[in-house]
Amino acid sequence: MAVKDWFEEGLALHNLGNYEEAIECYDKAIELDPDYAGTYYNKGIALGKLEKYEAAIACYDEAIELDPDPVTYYNKGVALGNLEKYEAAIECYDKAIKANPDYASAYYTKGIALRKLGNYEAAIECYDKAIKVNPDHADAYYNKGYALDDLGKYEAAIECYDEAIKLNPEDADVYYNKGNALIGLGNCQEAIKCYDKAIELNPNYAKAYCNKGNALNRLGNYQEAIKCYDKSIELTGANDAITYNNKGFLLYYLGEYEKALDCYDKAIALNPDYTLAQKNREEILQILKDKDNKYLSSDYSDYNKFFDEVTENLSEEQKKYCRKIFNLSLKILDVLQIKTEDIHETNVAHYTSKKVSQILCFDKEEGTKPIPFRLNSVTNSNDIQEGKTLFNYLFENQKMCPQHEKYVAFVGCFMFNYDNLNQFRLYGKEEGTKEGTGISIVLKKDFFSLVGKSPVKTDNKRFSEDDKKEPLFRCIYIDPDTNQLVSIGHRDFHTFYKTKEILYNNHNKKEKIAEIEQQIADYKQKINEKIKLVKDYFDELRKAINPNVDYRVVCDLLLNLRYLVKHVAFKEEQECRIIKIKRPDESEPDNEKPKDEDGKHERFYVKYLPLQNCVKKIYFGPKATGMELFQSLLTYQDGFKGVICYRSTSPLA
Repeated sequence: MAVKDWFEEGLALHNLGNYEEAIECYDKAIELDPDYAGTYYNKGIALGKLEKYEAAIACYDEAIELDPDPVTYYNKGVALGNLEKYEAAIECYDKAIKANPDYASAYYTKGIALRKLGNYEAAIECYDKAIKVNPDHADAYYNKGYALDDLGKYEAAIECYDEAIKLNPEDADVYYNKGNALIGLGNCQEAIKCYDKAIELNPNYAKAYCNKGNALNRLGNYQEAIKCYDKSIELTGANDAITYNNKGFLLYYLGEYEKALDCYDKAIALNPDYTLAQKNREEILQILKDKDNKYLSSDYSDYNKFFDEVTENLSEEQKKYCRKIFNLSLKILDVLQIKTEDIHETNVAHYTSKKVSQILCFDKEEGTKPIPFRLNSVTNSNDIQEGKTLFNYLFENQKMCPQHEKYVAFVGCFMFNYDNLNQFRLYGKEEGTKEGTGISIVLKKDFFSLVGKSPVKTDNKRFSEDDKKEPLFRCIYIDPDTNQLVSIGHRDFHTFYKTKEILYNNHNKKEKIAEIEQQIADYKQKINEKIKLVKDYFDELRKAINPNVDYRVVCDLLLNLRYLVKHVAFKEEQECRIIKIKRPDESEPDNEKPKDEDGKHERFYVKYLPLQNCVKKIYFGPKATGMELFQSLLTYQDGFKGVICYRSTSPLA
């Protein structure tokens, strides 16, 4: 056979995917004519298909020696890229571009190599050049979005993904990465839609199931998240360490430690260097050993020291029962804490008088330091059942609930509903009688410690905690008449509709309402799941209380929980609280307040943080005066610039 015949037979076999046989034909052609660059080039392509990149590069070098064609440089660059020799690959792409300045594919693959080297800005420039040459280059838009993602420019990334989708609406990867960018913006609902579309296009898309699980996790839809993680594991044949880790995070968060351990063990077996999984596994082992027990996100005191002090006069057997009770209280607190994933609870308000608001916003301690927010002792509460409701719920017969001899609970009270007529009627009254004259200070989440384990692994980072900040907990509402746990503090559902898009803008109003209705449904489910968890833990708590242990010791052990449990009559307040347990000698006497009715106990308070840089907005009650002057003063006050005062529209005669 002649050279041409061997070459054409090799090409035919190549096109059929018979690369080994094609290479044999190319070799025959090279034996007969070693000076034809096209044979070396095609042999290199076939070797590349077989992932024999070193041999392919040798063929491209032979072809370039005979004919330095830009296409050959380009394919040599691709082979070098597959060997992760990105610098050498870029040199080849540059030679291809020099020979052909309109070589869109060379710009595109050079961008990929630059992104692999972490040079995202330069990669984006290459993608832009590829798009300029070929405006229909869907992959260039997609990879430009990927690079923007790496830079944290999620909105720009989404624009690129949308362009790629217009050009190729059947590419599951684009929807998957758009979902990831939406997660970066905190838009979990839209991210889930993208993951669903990716799964529709590719039902075996394991990573899409995993990241959909992460988004559901953030929305508090834990059971559905676990189903997604399980589906991802099923599709990868149980070879996905990241998904096992994410599922372990969620189970850890839910307090299902044994199941979480199993997930971490599997993640570590698949990836022995998985330090995050190893660290969390060790933390769970510590919890299971009852060492260093503390709920995940509070710094209020040394729990072991507190436990030892309360139980110091008990037998070892009694201490064993008490430890179980104490640990269950910590689990309940962990469910009640407002955390980073509680994305719909961004407007937490403190209702107070205009006088106190002025002190907190404008006055200085010792002339220089801002006045800090106060956590007051629970003796200031307007609930005569304060601290007692929990024990009426736990014990069949009502018992006295003595105050702890050495510790006092200090609280800061906040509401989920920042413009509420009931709150304006109850709190902040001028001269103690004038209703609706108070002020609602809406606080940023920065005012509280939102630390804790995020059940979602996104970038292997942990949230850091400012030691001065305290966690914020939902209150629990119990009906003593029926002995039922009715609800926990949460945002009223109608407040979701109080957005500018709904109130002032008719554009896409129907779509916005549909989106909000979905948010409400997801939020209800999340709250109901938390209520069920709290009920389950309380059932365990009831069973754990041993009649041989003095109930007064139980009262002391639950000091960190008892002031979060309130009578159902206060349910409308939808309250959340900071709880700080301190010794009286660690607090300051409130000389402005009288002693308690028995005349024996001073009222105390604990200094917290100042409000500077932590206020989102301020609402004046419907009868509160002086809003314009207050707003004017804020304009010149450090830490309050940009804070807007609003008048409550609540009707009050």
